[in-house]
Order: sequence, then structure tokens, then C-alpha cells
Amino acid sequence: MSTRLQPLRESIAAVLGAPPDPAPLDPEVLEVVQDDGYRREKVTYQVEPGDRAYAYILIPDALDGPTPAIFCHHQHHREWHLGKSEVVGLAGDPDQATAVELARMGYVTFAPDAIAFEERRPSPDASFDNNFFEFAARLIRGETLLKKILSDVSRGLDYLETRPEVNPRYLGFIGHSYGAKVAVWAAACEPRLRATVAHCGVGTYRARIRTRVGIQIEFAVPRILQVADTDSVLSLVAPRPFLISTTTEDRHSPDAEYVYQRARAVYEEMGFGARLGFYGYEGSHVFTAPMRRNAYRWLDGWLRGL
Repeated sequence: MSTRLQPLRESIAAVLGAPPDPAPLDPEVLEVVQDDGYRREKVTYQVEPGDRAYAYILIPDALDGPTPAIFCHHQHHREWHLGKSEVVGLAGDPDQATAVELARMGYVTFAPDAIAFEERRPSPDASFDNNFFEFAARLIRGETLLKKILSDVSRGLDYLETRPEVNPRYLGFIGHSYGAKVAVWAAACEPRLRATVAHCGVGTYRARIRTRVGIQIEFAVPRILQVADTDSVLSLVAPRPFLISTTTEDRHSPDAEYVYQRARAVYEEMGFGARLGFYGYEGSHVFTAPMRRNAYRWLDGWLRGL
């Protein structure tokens, strides 16, 4: 971690606001199902007092010891009824089932619901109104929804570290769209993440305002642009490996290459330019099989190839 970047890190921490109160993890396995090549466990654990997360963890068959684990974050797509179930192939778009594909490659994979999605909704018909409530209720207390989301990611990593199947020195993260936005922030704020992939959804706040593509409410942080934009946040990941993967027609990635070039300067200054990657594809806001295979190869190189 660069000491030169420490003031930036502290300024970002200040605008993100206070973290949730601590609480015992209190993990519990709710269900165990054997599938093709892996065991799927549904688990729950406490992320703050009175608030429990729900997740699937996929354990490959015939592990011969602790293995690298990858946190697979779900997309948004305004489908609040979907979260972890889409990532593990039980519902939704098969192209989003990254946890299954990576488990069949031999990784332990972990797919929780983000707050306001799937089992973390107050009712089956909850949608944007509940999402907005989660944002507004924190804002009036001087907190932010983004800080809560990042805290939940850290609690997920805490849970992974309790699992005997996991090598905690080799933790990765992959996300598409909403998951890609979380990937940038999580990698910047969570040093336990050794290698990260963000596919689509990477762009600066300024470009989103200019193009009117919108600011996803989870990332609306008061005064953030007085402190940093996305490229500066990404620079805090250095020198750990990070891949930006994007498409030419993805309106949610208005200036992904600019973010890459700005952050790359920091990586190169540290002498680790090769650890920041950029893959660009023709196409729309999709995560096709070839795109996913390249993303998996990137993770392989840093989590199992060294």
C-alpha cells in the first residue's frame, strides 16, 4: 500500500461515513445440495446487530486442501427478486452464473445477496422504494449505503476465512454491472482481495453526470467528487491485480478506458503496470462466454498461476 495515497484513502473513508456496529458472525448452514462437480451450501451469517446476510457457497468435489476462493457479486438489472440465485445458476440469466463455472474450475465460490435483493428484501414485492429507503435511512444518520455494502463484503470475507476449504491468502472477486461497480470499491477498501475482475459498469461519476446515464443510488455518496472519482478509487487497489473488462456499447461504462489509463499511471509508478489489465470487446451490456473465459484466465493467473 502506497503511503503517498494514504491521505486519499483517509478522505474517502471520511465521506463514506461510519461503518455498521460490530456483531458476532454467528454463521449457520441452512441447506446442503450436491450438484454436478460441487456441493452447494446455503448459509447465513450476521453482518451487523439484527441484520443477517444470506449466501450460497459452492465447494468443488475432491478438494485436496484449502483452495482459492472467489466472491461472485450479482448484477442489478432492476430485478430485486434476484441476487445470489442468479449467480449460482438457480434462476435468471445463465450468463450470470459465474459461481458455477468457477466452482467447476476448482475454486470455492461465494455468492451473497446484496442488501435490498432477494432474501434481503422486507417483502416479496419490494423494489426501488425499499432500495431508496435503505439509502435515505442511512443518509439522515450521517451514514452511506455504500459504506454498508462495503462492510457487508468484508463480512462475507470474514465468513470465507472461517471455512476450512478456503485458503484465505488467495481471495478473488468478480462482478458484472452492479457487481463491477462494487468490485472497484471493494478492492480499494479491502486489502484481503488479491485479484479482482470488474466487467461492464466501470466509469467516472463525472462522465455519468455528463451523459445522464445516471448514478446508481448505492454509489451516491455526499461530497465524493470533492475527494475522488472512480479512477482515483481504483488507484488505491495498486499494486494488487485488477482487470477492467468492458464492451463498446455499454452505456454504463462511459469512460472505462480513461479510468484504466489514469489508474495505470499509479500502477506504473509503483513498478507494477502489468497488474492492471483492460479487455475491450465489441457488443452491448453483456457477459458472454468468451468474455467470462478471459476473465477467469486473468483470475487464474493471479490466484493459482504464481
